[in-house]
This record gives sequence, C-alpha cells and structure tokens, in this order.
Amino acid sequence: MAKKSKRSSLLGLLLAVVTIAVAVAGIVYAISTRRRHVDDAKWSDYDECGMI
Repeated sequence: MAKKSKRSSLLGLLLAVVTIAVAVAGIVYAISTRRRHVDDAKWSDYDECGMI
C-alpha cells in the first residue's frame, strides 16, 4: 500500500511541474506575440516610403 501511495504522490508532483511549465510557456508565447505585433504596428507608417 505504501508503494502505491509513493507512486501516486510522485505522479501528482510530476503533473504539477508539467502544468506550471506549460503555463509559463504559454505566457512567454503570448508576450512575444504581442511584442511582435506592437513592433509591426510601430513601423507600419514607413511601409509606403520604402525605408524598411
């Protein structure tokens, strides 16, 4: 019985770590996507003049 409890606790810990890693990856992706969009909007006035 103790072996099953230890395995269950290890599985729960692993699930928590994976959940946190996925959440952090999602936040980093969202921030980078937003930053890229802001940079594109910042330079959109220069599209017609051919500078960029």
